[in-house]
Amino acid sequence: MTQDPMLLHWIHMANTMAANRPPKAEPTTRRKEVRKEDQLRIRLTGDQKAVLTEAATTAGLGVSSWVLLVSLEKARELSKK
Repeated sequence: MTQDPMLLHWIHMANTMAANRPPKAEPTTRRKEVRKEDQLRIRLTGDQKAVLTEAATTAGLGVSSWVLLVSLEKARELSKK
């Protein structure tokens, strides 16, 4: 049986990408959930969202949790000045 060369190429590329993927961050322990009722919506480009998503994934968090964590840390830092 002859294999399709294009199929073999895509399989090879997928295996190469999987082998070169950085290891996932260790999952974080979640604190007791606090009910959040307010929302903050921001507009951003697809590229900006990709950067935030990558950073959040690296930290082992969802985008919303990561943005909230980083934003609050920066806001507290600025309010001390």
